[in-house]
Amino acid sequence: MRHLTRPTGVALAAVGIQALMVFAFTAPAAHSAPHKVPLVVSAPAPLRATIEQRLEHAAPGAFAVREVSDEASARAALTDRDAYGAVVVTSQGPHMLVASAASPTVAALLTEVGSHLASPDSTGSATSPDSTGSAASTGTPAEVTDVVPASTADPHGAAFTSMVLPVVMSSLIGGVLLTIKLPRLRERALGTLLFALGGGASVALIAGHALAFLPGAFLPLAAATAAPIATISLFSTATASLVGRFGFAAAGAIMMLLSNPLSAASSAPELLPTPWGRIGQDLPAGAAATLIRSTAFFHGHGGGHAEVVLGMWTAAAVLMLLAAGVRGRLRTRKGGGAHGVGAGTGDRRAAHAAIVQEAGSL
Repeated sequence: MRHLTRPTGVALAAVGIQALMVFAFTAPAAHSAPHKVPLVVSAPAPLRATIEQRLEHAAPGAFAVREVSDEASARAALTDRDAYGAVVVTSQGPHMLVASAASPTVAALLTEVGSHLASPDSTGSATSPDSTGSAASTGTPAEVTDVVPASTADPHGAAFTSMVLPVVMSSLIGGVLLTIKLPRLRERALGTLLFALGGGASVALIAGHALAFLPGAFLPLAAATAAPIATISLFSTATASLVGRFGFAAAGAIMMLLSNPLSAASSAPELLPTPWGRIGQDLPAGAAATLIRSTAFFHGHGGGHAEVVLGMWTAAAVLMLLAAGVRGRLRTRKGGGAHGVGAGTGDRRAAHAAIVQEAGSL
């Protein structure tokens, strides 16, 4: 029976990891629903309450409505990524504005909700007076205009969604490779920078030109892609440099089991269960999706928070690398030599052999 103990334990561990991954990736989608999606409304004063009531009736709790003065302000809210959609009511009737580039899923939801704006109000009338006394029809179907449309090569955002996971996975793999092959911390840092620059350029060429599902200039798109690549790969390298081979597992768990499922790349943060959508935007994968989308479609608008998030994760990784370097120097002074993946000084061959040995035991 003893010969069954080890295989059984390893198999059960593999089953546990598989179950955890399936749950992590499917739970957000299984409980997806709109929660306080930013929406702006421009309408004559007597109609605002009616519009908000109909929006609430169509999707209870789905929208966080904010008033704007006119259609120009409503369009600006969409192009600046302050809102996903807008309802503009004039004497000709209601008009729905959407930005499918921000989220095709939310745009489809708003288009469906727009049909409810045509229903009669609670008094049964199809029109309501505006502030000047003229009739503003609310009985005609709300016309929908896509102010910031998604790419014609990727109208439903499937290609964009499919891009995020490989970027995260390849960045993690790059961090592992750099850690194993480069024993010195300064070499790892330089290698991470070169990897990020090259990776950002290659992804921008593929997504922006070869497959053409991301618009925008090449250099900004390459920079927006290089930033999360640098963050994730440097974090992987830093955790392994500081705590050893288990750092790879820790970085992988954070990026693959937590950050990626909560990235909302396929939908929007407001469609994930509360508070996970907001938490996802404070993790590298969510920040990556937001930054790349903002750069490609919105000239960088709405990407400020993502830049701050990636900067903070990068700073944390740099601090971990510095701590690993200090520890390596202290060990060298004490005659400890180079040990494990955290070694930053000492004999090059011994460090490299230790790295390979520990990596092989993963």
